Parts: sequence; C-alpha cells; structure tokens
Amino acid sequence: MCHPSSSPPPTLPSVQARGFTLLEALVVLALLGILVGMAAPAMSDLRARHQLQAQAEGFLDSLVLARSEALRRQQRISLCAQAPGGGCDADGQWQQGWLVFVDGNDNGLMDAGEALIESHEALLAGMSLGVTSTVKTYFSYGPEGRSMSANGAFMAGTWRFCKAGLPQGWQVVSNALGKPRIEKYTPQPCP
Repeated sequence: MCHPSSSPPPTLPSVQARGFTLLEALVVLALLGILVGMAAPAMSDLRARHQLQAQAEGFLDSLVLARSEALRRQQRISLCAQAPGGGCDADGQWQQGWLVFVDGNDNGLMDAGEALIESHEALLAGMSLGVTSTVKTYFSYGPEGRSMSANGAFMAGTWRFCKAGLPQGWQVVSNALGKPRIEKYTPQPCP
C-alpha cells in the first residue's frame, strides 16, 4: 500500500513593504516648496494680466450695450466717467468707473430723471485708464447706433488700460461709426 506523503503546502514568496524614510519625504517637500516658490510670481503676473484684460473687456461690453440700447430705444445713449458721489465726472477720471445711461437731453451728462442702464465699479488698485481727448468726459451713440457728439458730429476714441509692471496693456478703440474693438498695445510707461 502506498501512503500519500504529507508535504507542507507551498508558500508564497515574501514581499517586503517599502515606504519613504523621513529624510526622503523632507527632501521631496523641500524641492516641492522651491518649485512652488518659483511659480508663484509667474502666477501672480498671469493673474494681473487677466484682471487687466477683464476690465478692458468690461468696458468693451459697456460700449456694445450702449450701442444696442441706442438702436433698440431709438434714443441717444451715453457713457461717462463716474464721479465718486455719483453722476458724471467733469474731469473724465474713467478709472473711477463709468455709467451707461439714457441721455434724454443730448448733453453727455447724466441728469436727474435720466435712466441708468449700467454702472461699472472703479478699476482695481494699480490699474490706469487713459483716454484720448475726444472722449475725455463722455461717449454717445445716437438712435442709428452711430457714435456722435453733443453737436451731432461723429466721435471716435481710444481707452487704454494698463498696469505698472506689465509689459502689455489693452485698448478699446471706437471708430468714426462707433464700432468698438479691443486690442493689445504696449504702454509707454503706464502712469
């Protein structure tokens, strides 16, 4: 008679668990800290450029809104630099914000009883907004959607957005027909 031999069951090869030593983890964290420190200024610059672009695009949107409202309402719609206490700023400090309103008496100023369509807040700290002299205090669209001054002549102008330390700014340009566009420009230096 044959007796089956009793042999022990086969064993699996042993696997050793490996991890990081404290020294290895500290070295990795130090390298990660250095890389993040190098990237932070670049991210800050990128954020500032996007904020400046967003402000310029906001102004472009206000011009487009004013033009479309002039066509829709068949009335003069104006934009003006916003004064700190409300209303239009006679000095044309556009960086304080701007207003879009129905200009019922065609004077380029927001008077009592004229409807406010949009109010835009002041620019972020450190940003500047320069304008050409033709649009220093206001910009208007007539009932046909064409830009026009208080005396009925065409208006054209440029609003330049910049921030000190940034190599490029944005400008919003409105041609003689009142059609606005946005484009990059190089400030000489930003005030």
